[in-house]
Amino acid sequence: MDFFDKLSKKASETYQVTKEKASNLSEELKIKGKINELNEKIEKTYDTIGRIVYNEIKDGKDVVREEITEKCEEISRKKDEISKLEEQLLAIKKVKKCVSCGAAININDEFCPKCGKEQPKVEKVEIKEEPTNTKEAEVVEINNVENSNNEDNENNN
Repeated sequence: MDFFDKLSKKASETYQVTKEKASNLSEELKIKGKINELNEKIEKTYDTIGRIVYNEIKDGKDVVREEITEKCEEISRKKDEISKLEEQLLAIKKVKKCVSCGAAININDEFCPKCGKEQPKVEKVEIKEEPTNTKEAEVVEINNVENSNNEDNENNN
């Protein structure tokens, strides 16, 4: 009996580890998707800035500084958001970047194994999960389908 208890416990532990890894992978993919989406928006904003400048110069006008500044601030906000998402990604992977050389190192390392620089303590990053909207389906029981179809056929004849 002891063998089966140990086997059951090991299976349960393995399931929990697998579940955590799958959850982390899913979260990583979501974050990477958001980062890619923000990068695409940044590229579109760069294109917009280029078009604005080109059209103003082509038309012999002075470039509208306010419009360009607004677009540049938009890019900065998106880059800040990307930085926060990248921090979340590192936390999920349980790694951090060396403050000196930028190498990926274990989150608990006090010194970088590559350059030897002392590392600051890492604060816990809380990852907020968005609630999923699920709808419940109502199950409707249908009785006497055959009888109903036969009655319809008799009425039509």
